[in-house]
Amino acid sequence: MAWHLPRGDEFLPKLSVEELRQSYERESGGWPKIRLLVAIKRKEGQSMDAIAEQLQISRTAVNETLHRFQERGSSAKDDEKRSGRPRKLSQKQLKNLRKTLVSGPRKGTNVLWTTRMIMDLVKREHGLVYTTRHVRRLMHQLGFSIQKPRPRHYKTDIVKQAHFKKTSGKPSENTESMASRSFFWTSAPSR
Repeated sequence: MAWHLPRGDEFLPKLSVEELRQSYERESGGWPKIRLLVAIKRKEGQSMDAIAEQLQISRTAVNETLHRFQERGSSAKDDEKRSGRPRKLSQKQLKNLRKTLVSGPRKGTNVLWTTRMIMDLVKREHGLVYTTRHVRRLMHQLGFSIQKPRPRHYKTDIVKQAHFKKTSGKPSENTESMASRSFFWTSAPSR
């Protein structure tokens, strides 16, 4: 990268200082504002050293920003979109996973899916090991919502429960411990 870039009217000849200032005023993001400020100051004829000192950024950052504007014009204020890491499951695999989840767990097991069951399914079917957090993210992406069973059903008859407790003998172990709580996945409406 060359350190000698045009300044003043020679820098970004298709844009005026006023257009850059208007763009600066409309912008809300931190880095885009700084980049626009660098371009404004260069358009006003300031040196890279002066811009770096005023904005308290490195001379290299100023140089890179000015080169961005030379190459991309006013869109240089924004970062370019990055693709990110490719998915491990293809769209087809995700679609098949959703079908499997909608059809419910195998007979003889729970009526609802738990996160652990989904993790095991993905490992068995696709050979992939996901963290609990990622499986939850994946389920949300597929249109499922996490449901936590209520401690007491809304149709509970408290009188019958009290009678049962009095007549059943030895009280059972604490069923409300943290270890016994489960979270289940239910399907959201079809997309």
